[in-house]
Amino acid sequence: MEEGQEGRRQGQGRVSRPSIGERIERSLGAQIAIGILIVTALLCQLATHLPEGSAVEGHVGSSASHLVRLAGVESQWGVFAPNPRSTSLELEGRVTFEDGSTAVWHLPDGPRIGSNFRYYRWRKWLERVRSDDYRNLWEPTCQWIASLYDGFESPVQKVQLVRRFHDNTITGEPLPYGDFVYHTCIPEDAGS
Repeated sequence: MEEGQEGRRQGQGRVSRPSIGERIERSLGAQIAIGILIVTALLCQLATHLPEGSAVEGHVGSSASHLVRLAGVESQWGVFAPNPRSTSLELEGRVTFEDGSTAVWHLPDGPRIGSNFRYYRWRKWLERVRSDDYRNLWEPTCQWIASLYDGFESPVQKVQLVRRFHDNTITGEPLPYGDFVYHTCIPEDAGS
């Protein structure tokens, strides 16, 4: 027990030298530079959210937007816009097997609480993969969905991408989803 106490006493007397990073951060020049970067980032964020067509936005908006994207701190506030999207969107992958059976693939959405950070990327991907502007994503998406069913007894015959949508209601029962098959593919390894 005496040895342990003696070791603790010796350890208390030692002072470790700060690392290079700590020494730089403690210097006045680095603190000023860090402060300038923080203020610049905040001002750029503010400038990117000015009303379109305003005089200030016209002068600094595009430069600020470029800097914010370059720094990787871009944020969009469209969800809080006065005219949010009035339609709910879904995507289905309808899989038909050679034996005639079917399956339906849905976007993963996770648990009700805490899933937003993990599954938000799927929602953003949904907006693109169902859009006519991103037709180049349709075939790879179809092939990928087909590959998810590679281990099944019957091979995949075809996959259909289906847009599902309905108008949001403020009160009452939600409207039923309408759907539209917008792309069909045959798996690359079908028939082999």
